[in-house]
Amino acid sequence: MSTSWPDSAVMMTLSAIAYSSDISGQLQNTSYATGGDWSVVWGPYDDAYGNLCYVAKSASTGNYALAIRGSETSVSIDTLYNWFYNLYVTYQSAWPYLPAQPQAMLSYGSYTQASNLTLATWNGQTLGDYLTNTIPSTATVTVTGHSLGGNLATVLGSWLSYQRGPSGSTPDPNTQVYTYAAPSAGNGPFAIGFNARLPNSYRYWNSLDAIPHAWGSLLELEWIYSGIGIPTPSWAKDTIDGLEAALIASELHYNSVYTQPNGAGTELTGAASPSSTTFIAEVAYQHQCNIYLGLLGAPLIQTIVTPELRMAEAVSSPYKGSYLPRPVLDKARPGLTIAPPVLSPRIAAARNPRFGAGY
Repeated sequence: MSTSWPDSAVMMTLSAIAYSSDISGQLQNTSYATGGDWSVVWGPYDDAYGNLCYVAKSASTGNYALAIRGSETSVSIDTLYNWFYNLYVTYQSAWPYLPAQPQAMLSYGSYTQASNLTLATWNGQTLGDYLTNTIPSTATVTVTGHSLGGNLATVLGSWLSYQRGPSGSTPDPNTQVYTYAAPSAGNGPFAIGFNARLPNSYRYWNSLDAIPHAWGSLLELEWIYSGIGIPTPSWAKDTIDGLEAALIASELHYNSVYTQPNGAGTELTGAASPSSTTFIAEVAYQHQCNIYLGLLGAPLIQTIVTPELRMAEAVSSPYKGSYLPRPVLDKARPGLTIAPPVLSPRIAAARNPRFGAGY
C-alpha cells in the first residue's frame, strides 16, 4: 500500500493508532509500518458508545483506509459478558447489503453501531457521504479494525462495497477489509456473502487470544490456556456456560448461527506472557495491539491512549420500546432500510439474571 511493510502490518498499525489520543501525530512516525505515508482526511469521530473511527489517505498510492477503534484497551471474560449484551448478540437483524445472501443477519448491536457510524458527522460531512461521494470510485478503500473495531469493520466493509462497488454479487476489487482479534458480527449467510463479495479481505487472530472465539467457539475458552499451564477458573467457566446457553437459545430461534468470515482466517501462533500467572492476566495480555504487531513482525507503537476510552454503553432496551435503529445511510440506493429485530420471550428467558427482569 505505501511502504515496504506488508499490507497486514500497515493495516494493523492504522488500527492500533485508532486508540491514540494523537492520531495525526502517530501517523507521522516514520518508524512505524505506516512509514509516515498516511494522513487523516476525515475525523477522527468519537461517538456516544465509545466507537471511534477516522479515514486516512496514503500519499504514495492515493488509496484510503477507514480505521475503527475497539472500545477497550484491556479485556477479560467480563468484557465478553458486556459485549454479549451491549451488542445484543441474542437479537439478530436482517442485513440487505449482501443481496446474493437474503438470509444474512447481524447481531442487533453490530448493525446499530455500524449504522450510526455511517451517519457520524465531521466537518459538516457524514462518514457515509465521504466514503461514497468524496473518495474517487477508482481508489481502493480498506476498512480495518482491532477487536470490536474489527467486528464493525466487517459490517461497514460489506455496506461500503454495496454502495460503491459493482452491482449484485460481483466481487468488488476496490473495497477490502482487514480485521484483527475480531468477534464475529453475523451468521453463516453473512460470512458466505462477505467472502464472495470481498475476496481481498483478511482476518488475523492470535491463537491465544480469547476474543476471536466470540461467538462461534466460546466453549474453547474453557481450555484455551491448558497448553501453557494456566487453567480457566470455575467462575469464568460459569460465565462462558451462561453465555453459550443464551446464544444457543437465540440461534435456535433465528435458525441462524454466528460464523466468522474469511473461513479459518490467518492464525498467528501466540506465545505465553513472560509474566502472567493468572487466566485473566493472560486474556488481557494476548489481546493487545502490540502483541498483534509483534506477531506480524511489525514495529510496535507507543501506547498513547485516549483518556475517555471506555466500554461501549448499552443502548436502551428493545423490551422497553424506547429505541429504534437508525437506517443505514443509503444515498446510492434510497429507500432501503433495515427492520428492527424480531424479539422472543424464549430468548428473554435465557438472559443472564444478573441484568434483572425487563432489562
